[in-house]
Amino acid sequence: MTAHIRDLGRCPVHIEGHGPAVVLLHSTMGSKRQWRHLVEQLRGRFRTIAVDLLGYGDAPMPLAATFSLADETTHVERVLAGVLSPHERFHLVGHSYGGGVALRLAHDRPSRLHSLTLFEPTAFHLLPDADALAELRAVAAVVTGAAEGDRLAATACFIDFWSGAGTFAALAPSRQQALARLLPKAALDFQALFGAPQTLSDIAGLDQVLPTLLLGGQRSPGCTQALLLALAGALPDARVCWVPSGHMAPVSDPALVDPLIEAFIAEADAARRSLRDAAAQAA
Repeated sequence: MTAHIRDLGRCPVHIEGHGPAVVLLHSTMGSKRQWRHLVEQLRGRFRTIAVDLLGYGDAPMPLAATFSLADETTHVERVLAGVLSPHERFHLVGHSYGGGVALRLAHDRPSRLHSLTLFEPTAFHLLPDADALAELRAVAAVVTGAAEGDRLAATACFIDFWSGAGTFAALAPSRQQALARLLPKAALDFQALFGAPQTLSDIAGLDQVLPTLLLGGQRSPGCTQALLLALAGALPDARVCWVPSGHMAPVSDPALVDPLIEAFIAEADAARRSLRDAAAQAA
């Protein structure tokens, strides 16, 4: 298999393998490299396309004042236009912020997708329970209000919320500094997610249009678990699976997550091919 980077005007994307396309969207403070283990799993049967979201990896930083979730999906679509054939459909996988982006893209372009897989998408604008978001909003306030001199402390607050107390302190100083440099985009991610106008009723029925898998961690923050349960209620035909890990399981415990994603995509793709063959025979 050949792995390569295609430079699309400051929007690099990692493509590996052959077969039906699988688009991968990473979490806040991550990059396309987050998916290296899943790419290894999928590349024998699928063409994986891991995209850097704006402000991460090799993608440019967006404008702060007006940034929205629609800007992020526009960026993803522009990248995909450079690597997919016109109207080519794909399987879509998103984690955390990348899951929120994936859900918005699926809502806007359901006809482009073969399937949708989400690991705890942080689409908190969809969560009707304000109490469940109180702790998260406190973290968001720290992140968005951090002055340059406070970035290390604010980044520690952010990382420890998602990965557990002491996680940031255990990192090497160089890694801490690298993550702190990404804090301004993390603030914009919060801005985009909290400012999105969609509601649960807007995505209702999406699971009837395309196969959907919802994944969550049994040790994740309560707000992400509450959101996943709300999504499951709005998408009753979606498959729901929980793994014995936390919110960052796709990164920290890929052996728990990747087989579930691989099996679901393979099943959805087999069903797609069966429908295509049946239609061809009927014609």
